[in-house]
Amino acid sequence: MAVVLPRAALRRARRVPQRRVANAKSARAASVPPCPDTTDMTTYVFPQLGLLLRALITSAGYRRRITDLGLDKDLDDLASDSRPGSSCDLMQQIEDTVQRDMAADCGVQWAQFFRLAWHKTRDAIQQSVRSLDTGPIADESGREVVRLGFEVPMLSGLVRLVAHQHPGMDIDSWWTSPVAAWVKLAANFAKLTESEAVSRLHETPRTTERWMAGEPTRELQWPFRPSVLQVLGGNSDRKQHSPHDVDQLTGWLTFAVAFQSLAIETRELVRRDFELRRQHPWSMGEFMTKLTHQSLVAGALPIRELAIPLLTRIEQHFSVDRRNLDAAQSDLNCFQHLIEQEAPHWRRSYQHIHDRFAGRLAAIQGREADAMAFYAKAVEGVWWFGGQNQLPMLNEALLYAVGVGDSVAAKHYWDKTFMLGLNRWPKRQLDEQERRRLAFSFERQFSPQKAKDRVPPPVEIILRDAPFELSQEQLKNPNRKVKHAEGRTRRTPLMDAAREGSLSDVKRAIAAGGDPNDFIKESGEGPLTYAMRRACDRGDPVIMDYLLKLDLLEDTVNRQASTSRETPLKIAIEMADAAAVERLIALGADVEQASDYVPSALCYAMLLLHGSIHRTDPTQEAAYLEGKTRADVHDAKDGAALDIALATRRQRQAALRDASPRNRAIFDAVMEHYVRPAEPRREVVRTLLKCGADANRRYKVEPHHLAEWTPTLFAAQVGDIDIFKSLVEHGGDTDLVLMQSSALERYDALWIAVDHGRHAIVDFLVKRASDSRIS
Repeated sequence: MAVVLPRAALRRARRVPQRRVANAKSARAASVPPCPDTTDMTTYVFPQLGLLLRALITSAGYRRRITDLGLDKDLDDLASDSRPGSSCDLMQQIEDTVQRDMAADCGVQWAQFFRLAWHKTRDAIQQSVRSLDTGPIADESGREVVRLGFEVPMLSGLVRLVAHQHPGMDIDSWWTSPVAAWVKLAANFAKLTESEAVSRLHETPRTTERWMAGEPTRELQWPFRPSVLQVLGGNSDRKQHSPHDVDQLTGWLTFAVAFQSLAIETRELVRRDFELRRQHPWSMGEFMTKLTHQSLVAGALPIRELAIPLLTRIEQHFSVDRRNLDAAQSDLNCFQHLIEQEAPHWRRSYQHIHDRFAGRLAAIQGREADAMAFYAKAVEGVWWFGGQNQLPMLNEALLYAVGVGDSVAAKHYWDKTFMLGLNRWPKRQLDEQERRRLAFSFERQFSPQKAKDRVPPPVEIILRDAPFELSQEQLKNPNRKVKHAEGRTRRTPLMDAAREGSLSDVKRAIAAGGDPNDFIKESGEGPLTYAMRRACDRGDPVIMDYLLKLDLLEDTVNRQASTSRETPLKIAIEMADAAAVERLIALGADVEQASDYVPSALCYAMLLLHGSIHRTDPTQEAAYLEGKTRADVHDAKDGAALDIALATRRQRQAALRDASPRNRAIFDAVMEHYVRPAEPRREVVRTLLKCGADANRRYKVEPHHLAEWTPTLFAAQVGDIDIFKSLVEHGGDTDLVLMQSSALERYDALWIAVDHGRHAIVDFLVKRASDSRIS
């Protein structure tokens, strides 16, 4: 359940436009619903996330702290969306700051709870905004449906969840005055009368009278812990209360201050919903169905019936086999004429469709400036109200901006994909490798155009009359970067030798002055990565072993290559080559550098060990098929550029894999090649530990999860007793916990081992604890 804040957050600061009265003399008067006669198209049914977060922070008494930290302008810029391309970064920074300060004020458990509640709220709003076209109901009636059908039920669910996780609050008295209910709770903790507790809360009786009557508590500001300690009394009295008790009261006071900022009539609506939901739980699906129906009815205009065949024809005009750009332009002109016959309010639902197709037409015709302008209009025109139209609109605009090299526009659209939930949080930076990944989708979408960022073709065909051998011309300049595949890729003769030649070819190239530390700027590829990938894919490590004996630079052994961001150490871990791992570390490879989507080499090695031991465990495959793992170049080549499209594309591939026994056999053979035996993987883990890898490195499986793992805690789940002992011997802390624990349950290594039935590890930990007590 989640939290949605005050009703004011659902509106822009502008006055809600009045409905237009249809002209009785008009031929359309009977068929066209009344609409706001306004050109102001910035009213939304759902609150924008920046506005909502600012309302949350203000209502919870935290705004002054934001100002003290110098983040007030960031918060206001986030709310007004005045820093294109940075909204998601600002939101993440402010979220992290608030959680850190809340943890210091009311404890980690409450801080995690509030962060999770906000995330669920954000996700629910994003899901609704992505799915529901609310353009026809962008007025007071639409906002009222959202208020009653979305905001109120989520608030009542939040109160129920808080009361369940933190029992003790008198919910019956909560609705009228949350602060009065908190005073009652605090008085019970401190063994005071309620009047004594009130007098300690604030020095001005008139102020506390207003609070107790349910009026907003503007004078109560973060931090709240000093106020709680003041109510609990002097130092001698405070010692009677555990930090947990103080956390409980502080968390409840934070929630009370925020909740009391709601209007009394809103709190009454939440109370009624709270009572109702005991018998009739709220359904997000039912709410979305109701809002969809309301929007469809409101938008049932004659233009809809006229536009459908036009748009179908326009789509056909763009198809490669039937492309007719002149006809597309003619139909677009007709469509624009239809749109202009409507009142401004109703144009909103169709203009962005025209602009998107106009942008595509300009892009195909090579009119880059016109295409960028139309795409910008389309994205802004559909933003936060266009429902399912937003995904194709943003996707197309983003890919085109990336493809033509407009980094400013690309970063703006990229940021919006996260704000809308089309990409999974936390936000990834749109760096060169991310752009190169997206460029594959651009070239698919806008074929035959080529992206500004150099990316390899889908297939590179090399024809040779004889086995590979470096020519004398190549040996004269073994570091010359030669273009291949019409300039799509570049390699040096030494790199070609590492990919296709023999050890003799590599030695000749180096003897001729070839630089094993050289690399291709756009991809990060170099002789070492080519040789290591050859060893991993083809089982041919001879050239890799030779190169690793050279005095390679630290930059070389840490450089990420390709859109997969593979480091030499990551490749060595994948092929389970402990000797290569040890040599790379000796050359300066950073064992704490991220590998794939986990934060360190040891975390990655443990993940692969789990896959080798528990080959039938479906967890990793399920995460991949659900689109939870990082998007890769194979997804992009198949048109899945954004995270939201990954699951559909990958499940389609899985269906193809399972379509015939032959397909399945090929897949299983490939997997068998890459899933190495368990013992070499154990040796890699031991090598990393011997070389100083952190056995207690914290990480989360999902960014929004509360559980923070370490390699040692994960080893308790894996269940390999030898590796678990090795981790402990190298400083692995079995007493660390996944998340904040209680007196009844402690989520440490023993708890994990018991939960997963790893009996050998349970026995080891029990005996270890017993031996420790005896000594």
